[in-house]
Amino acid sequence: MSFKNNIKKGINEILRYMPIKKYVNTPVLYGELLKGRTALITGGTSGIGYEIAKSFLRNGANVVITGRNNKKLEKACEELKKDFSDLIIRGVQLDNCNILEMQSVFDTLTINNSCCIDIFVNNAGVLNKTSFGLASESDWDLVMNSDLKGPYFLTQFVAKYMIDNKIEGNILNVTSSSAIRPGLNSYHFAKNSMMNFTKGLAKELIEHGIVVNGIAPGPTATSMISDDDNISRPASPAKRYCTPEEIANLSTILVSSISRMVIGDTLFATGGCGTITFDD
Repeated sequence: MSFKNNIKKGINEILRYMPIKKYVNTPVLYGELLKGRTALITGGTSGIGYEIAKSFLRNGANVVITGRNNKKLEKACEELKKDFSDLIIRGVQLDNCNILEMQSVFDTLTINNSCCIDIFVNNAGVLNKTSFGLASESDWDLVMNSDLKGPYFLTQFVAKYMIDNKIEGNILNVTSSSAIRPGLNSYHFAKNSMMNFTKGLAKELIEHGIVVNGIAPGPTATSMISDDDNISRPASPAKRYCTPEEIANLSTILVSSISRMVIGDTLFATGGCGTITFDD
């Protein structure tokens, strides 16, 4: 290892003991950007999905969140209702890997309720870092089914619903900065495909007034990565992880009328990881 690399490694080790806490001052959007609208957000019980739900509510939208665990759904909805009691907040149990269940769950949600879903956020997914040479078929299938196959088919149901009901809404795919990495594990492949799907879907649906975009978070301080309050990340140009609130703010803007002319794009919110530097 070169002298320069040794110095860099030493500095990074020192920075690890100079933590940036999760309570970094992140401004949040408050207003009426989404007033009168209703959003369906998959994987909305924690992390990025939960913060997106909160941001949508802060801006006037009703929200329906999905999750696999009913207890987590109930808890998340209870917490959201404490601050947004004047808006509709619902939890729907849904396993992103269960395609057979999806149609009936979605039909029940839209047919038996008066809410008109005009925002859909594909957020649910799992993370797998097992790389080539160590991957198992079960690991591969879990990630591909949850992060790609499930979102693809659920989006089919949502798009048909919007087209049939002449809803000029928004679809937002939560991808990842991993989408632009060389593909060596199932997560890379799934997120790359979702970014490509965003472009194809945008082209297919814009004639119906449905705007499709993606957001690609970089390393983000959620429980998927760490429960530690320390969000320092010396390897990142920004020197820290993104916060879920930052991703949620940008997501709100992307599904609002402000961004009607942003079509088929993916916004990278990475702190520079994968865009101005490459970090494994």
